[in-house]
Amino acid sequence: MQQNKQQPVRSFNPFTHAESFRPLTAHDDVDNAGTNLTTLSGESHKRFVMVTTLLSLIDPVRGEPTTHSLDRHAHDDLWKPEQLQKKFLDSFALIASTSRVGGETASAVCLEQGHPGGTVLRLASNQGVKGDTLEMLQEVLNALNSVASRGIMLKRSAGSVQHELMAKITVLTKDKILSILERLNRPATHEDIQNATVKLKSGNSISQYSEEFCTWVHGLPSVASSPPEVTSDVLISNIEWASQAKWVYPDEIEALLSSDEGELPLWLKHIYKLGRYYAAAKAMLKIAVKQPRIFDNIHVEAVPNPPQEDFSLENGSRPLLTVLIQKAFGTEVWLTHDPEARLRRACRMTLTVHAEMQLLSFYDHNPERTPRLLFMGTSKKACYLCYEFMSRQPLAIGVSASHQKLYRGWTLAPLFFQRQEKAQSSPMGIQPISGTNDGARSRDSIGHTTTDPPVEDIPRPTSPSSSNGAWDMRSLTEYL
Repeated sequence: MQQNKQQPVRSFNPFTHAESFRPLTAHDDVDNAGTNLTTLSGESHKRFVMVTTLLSLIDPVRGEPTTHSLDRHAHDDLWKPEQLQKKFLDSFALIASTSRVGGETASAVCLEQGHPGGTVLRLASNQGVKGDTLEMLQEVLNALNSVASRGIMLKRSAGSVQHELMAKITVLTKDKILSILERLNRPATHEDIQNATVKLKSGNSISQYSEEFCTWVHGLPSVASSPPEVTSDVLISNIEWASQAKWVYPDEIEALLSSDEGELPLWLKHIYKLGRYYAAAKAMLKIAVKQPRIFDNIHVEAVPNPPQEDFSLENGSRPLLTVLIQKAFGTEVWLTHDPEARLRRACRMTLTVHAEMQLLSFYDHNPERTPRLLFMGTSKKACYLCYEFMSRQPLAIGVSASHQKLYRGWTLAPLFFQRQEKAQSSPMGIQPISGTNDGARSRDSIGHTTTDPPVEDIPRPTSPSSSNGAWDMRSLTEYL
């Protein structure tokens, strides 16, 4: 399927296009059996999945991607106290994503301060957080707490402290790091590296590049050829080496590796990904030194992940598709004889609640735990649907970046509500929120948004209209 180039469809938003949706009614399929907690489903959910699947087939990229905090310069906005916290949360989410299959352990985390039990890092992962991962993450936090308790990291010991932290990180994320190295170890990459080495030795280039950069380039072949049984010390060395690509030698790399069209090789992004682990370690150590109170009795707690759900369309006619084609997209060119069948095949999928949506659901059900810093660290850029939904959810928790890709198989956390105790409570409504969703916010004692750093005597904000935690799918369909 392909849209007519003269009629772009990126402006079509599944959260705001009301014509293809209706609110749930008593005739919709709602499971009321057997338990005090019930799950809401129905035709509205099916229509939502159909629309998002159709949009992903037409064009999965819905906008321009933004820049993740770990891809920004280390000195950007560090004078802002909340910026250190944002980067710390993004760093912690990065190391919590341990699988080479990114969709399995994509993670999100929020910072809860001021509770009697100490600081809590509330962590969610697409397919749940394993017990051994929690234990290793707690070891990382214990190491940071040790740094924070000293109050200062002496210059002579900084290297050893950072090496110890990197050792814990590489053990935790070894599978993910090795998968990045494996993507580097390909014939086309080695050919590019060989050509760059030859170019570096040519007479025209000898005086153009510094000796330090030439030494860095000579490390490319060994990093790109790293064996699976590589030691932790070698991984740490490779990660530190990779971090220099983005922040020390960006101009030299562009001059050496750019094609005649000015494009950098695709494999360079894997070098940048390796370097993010070094940036994450630096960010976590920096906040431990500059904001040590955060690490008082700090511990990580995981949000239980909802089970994945198989989804498919039953056989039979689907007149909604005709309506969508005619009213939402106009005259389109569908590069298939049977777009209905193609859509039906594409709708055979497993639905997953992304980590960001799990955390939003947790705070709606537990408003007393709502963090002062309304920001969520993420291991990767938020997807289009997470980003759009978060911008409309009343709590307005921000993330640092979105890649603006629409993933099939996306769904909200199941709607749980207590029929007996809270039958009269109304669900949280989804309302558009002005401004962007890329900043951290905190709130003062009367709920006004402020950019001042959070302090101990500021009460925690509560979720507006959230008396029963039942905003997920019902509020979405009512808004639509």
